[in-house]
Amino acid sequence: MLFDIKNAERRHVLKSWVSIAFSLSIFTCVAIAVVANLLSEPNALIQEVGLKTFRMFTVLSNILMALAAALCVPFAVDGIRNRNFHLSRWVVNLSFVAVTGVALTFFISLFVLAPESGFVRIMIDEGNVFLHTLVPLASIFSFIFINDYHTVRIRTSLVAIIPVSIYATVYLICAIIIGEERGGWRDHYHLKELMPWPLLALIIFAATFGIANLIRWGHNAMHRWEKHSTRKFYQKSTEYNLPTIEEAVIKLAQEYKKYDGTGDVVVPRRIIIIFEQKYQSGIPIDELCKLYIEEFLK
Repeated sequence: MLFDIKNAERRHVLKSWVSIAFSLSIFTCVAIAVVANLLSEPNALIQEVGLKTFRMFTVLSNILMALAAALCVPFAVDGIRNRNFHLSRWVVNLSFVAVTGVALTFFISLFVLAPESGFVRIMIDEGNVFLHTLVPLASIFSFIFINDYHTVRIRTSLVAIIPVSIYATVYLICAIIIGEERGGWRDHYHLKELMPWPLLALIIFAATFGIANLIRWGHNAMHRWEKHSTRKFYQKSTEYNLPTIEEAVIKLAQEYKKYDGTGDVVVPRRIIIIFEQKYQSGIPIDELCKLYIEEFLK
């Protein structure tokens, strides 16, 4: 059964399909909301419309999230074809930075803006349901539970603050220092009314770092579980319980070749390492990978 999550191969196929569904949904929701903002007229709820919509951190962070989600799709397609869902580390790190941004907008909207302006108005009305609610929740869920291929290091949490820092600097210059009356931006976040901007900046950076680390902790926990489950499956699977590691690698190549329709070779190095941990053969991993490729291309 496809939903047998104890079977690593089937679980990887299922996660690939779910990753595609979430990634395309995120991209579609962002596209709908941004296009709607570009074509809208100013109203009591949204005044930054047209090209001014790109002055909003919510919009910019959601666009970055949409791009990161789109980059996951080709890898998920390979995961279906090869029964081995994988993502490049740079895609995982970019997704982490993007998820941190939309998570920040979600929590600020939910706990700061909604109590003052109304939950329905901030979280549901018009395009807010996409940018403030659906995309952040879908992004957090997919990053933690689906796109969990690599460990996210703590230094990447510092990288996640960079988009917020860049936006804060631009906003400070355009909205606070220059101001709308001198041709700058409208202070649409009403920073002058909240508190001194240095204190506010410190709070936002601290909140961003905290949110990033919470997401990182959840993602890494699921990554460890995935690695443990995959290792347990391939070490105990009777299908790959053969006399030698060479035979196991050849069997793996033969099985994966059945599902390949293009002839492209994606070497499941992580699985071959699991075989080596099981057999303790002492054969270099590179040689085992070459054996896999030779068998795959026969």
